[in-house]
Amino acid sequence: MAAAPTNDEPPLVDVKVTNPLTYIKRWWARIIGKEGIDFRFRVRPLTAIAIALIITTVAFGLGSFVLPFSIPFFKYNPKPIALPTPDPWRETAFTGTLQYSSQTVKYYLLTSSSEAITLDVPNNVNLEGSVGRRIFAAGKYNKTTRILIVADAKDLEVLPKNPVPIPTTSPSPSPTPTVNPTPTPTPEETASPSP
Repeated sequence: MAAAPTNDEPPLVDVKVTNPLTYIKRWWARIIGKEGIDFRFRVRPLTAIAIALIITTVAFGLGSFVLPFSIPFFKYNPKPIALPTPDPWRETAFTGTLQYSSQTVKYYLLTSSSEAITLDVPNNVNLEGSVGRRIFAAGKYNKTTRILIVADAKDLEVLPKNPVPIPTTSPSPSPTPTVNPTPTPTPEETASPSP
């Protein structure tokens, strides 16, 4: 049997249409595939444990306690935390008896609760005539040092020797209504004959 002759003639017109996006994607993959930075490093298990230990001790501030030796670039320097402090001075006023101490050369105000408050008065205010008397002093007071700074002579006032109570009225109980009020007899006046 003889083989059939094959027709090896090329076609007269051969048109082949392909997707241009495929060519663009291949071209883009070749360009981008060769760009960028590639980092590669190997860490052995014991090295990873040592690095993790150093990072956690430094991060939590325990490095100075855990590590018995000094590493220059892992030195822990704690910074003090600055907490806001409240202002100890407040505007207030006190009443009490004025006393003078010749040892400290200062005036003191003895309050009714037996507390001694140091008075810091201006030089133009003369308190010598008020020693032993009740006074009213107003100014800035520091509770920790027990100093009252009187800014002006108007902030000092001489009071009466004994406190005068403020008159107040106490509430009186209101009458309760009765269900059946009973009349009460009232005495009648009788006229007596004149002589």
